[in-house]
Amino acid sequence: MSEATTESRYLRGDLDFEEALREVTGVDLGRDQLVQILKGLHTANPAGPALSEHDARVLTEAGFTASPPAATAARIDRDVRMANLVATSLSIADAALRLGVTPARIRQRIADGTLWAFDSGRNRLLPPAQFTDSGTVPHLDKVMPHVPRDLHPLTVQTLLTQPQPSLVVEGGPVSIVAWLTGSAGTPEEIERVVDVLAAIEWESA
Repeated sequence: MSEATTESRYLRGDLDFEEALREVTGVDLGRDQLVQILKGLHTANPAGPALSEHDARVLTEAGFTASPPAATAARIDRDVRMANLVATSLSIADAALRLGVTPARIRQRIADGTLWAFDSGRNRLLPPAQFTDSGTVPHLDKVMPHVPRDLHPLTVQTLLTQPQPSLVVEGGPVSIVAWLTGSAGTPEEIERVVDVLAAIEWESA
């Protein structure tokens, strides 16, 4: 007998919505974060959930423009991922402690583009993909200035962590973070990453 799915267990009442969401996304959201997601849905365009231009284009290409549930699911998925990113990102103080420098130095690196940060309320947060347990990803300072500053934080996190077809190690694509971690930082290796970022900037233009 096959194991019951999250959906079937939720429909039977074995799981509440928060537990089902946790199983599906792998993200443990607190009620304060869920409230923010609900507020976003509540204030969305009455004709349908407010989606970014990119999300709307993806839905259109997938044929979901006439499906309010699909659009709502896309909105919730994005908001869940964003809430998780906010929860796992480093504050300027956290980043300073991780790198053993002053907060002023972190702000300087954000200003010169060698670290990437986004605004969340009154705070500036740095996506976690830029960091190791004891510092920053090797050679990161050579490539981050090429990341467009107007990208969405989720795009930046995904860009750094998802395999890129043009970055190949032992026959398989690897992420920018994995590529930089395993490289010697030669000009040729850095240029490969810069080319990936240039393509992203061209696509988002």
